[in-house]
Amino acid sequence: MKRMFEALEAHVARRAEVRAEMAAERIAASIHVPGVQAETTQGGVVLSGRGLMRRWINDARLRWIAGWSA
Repeated sequence: MKRMFEALEAHVARRAEVRAEMAAERIAASIHVPGVQAETTQGGVVLSGRGLMRRWINDARLRWIAGWSA
C-alpha cells in the first residue's frame, strides 16, 4: 500500500512540475514590454532590463506579474 502512495505522489509531483514549466513559458511569452527580457528558469520566470524596478512600479504591463493593482 505504501509503495502505491509513493508512486502516486511521484506521478503527481512530475505532473505539477510540467504544469509549472508550462505556466512559466506562457508568462514569459506574454511579456511584450520594450527593453524587458523574460526567460524561463527552473524556478519560474526571470525578468531583466534597465531600470526594471522603477518601470515595474510605473508600468501597468509589468505590475500584473507581481499581482499588484493600480
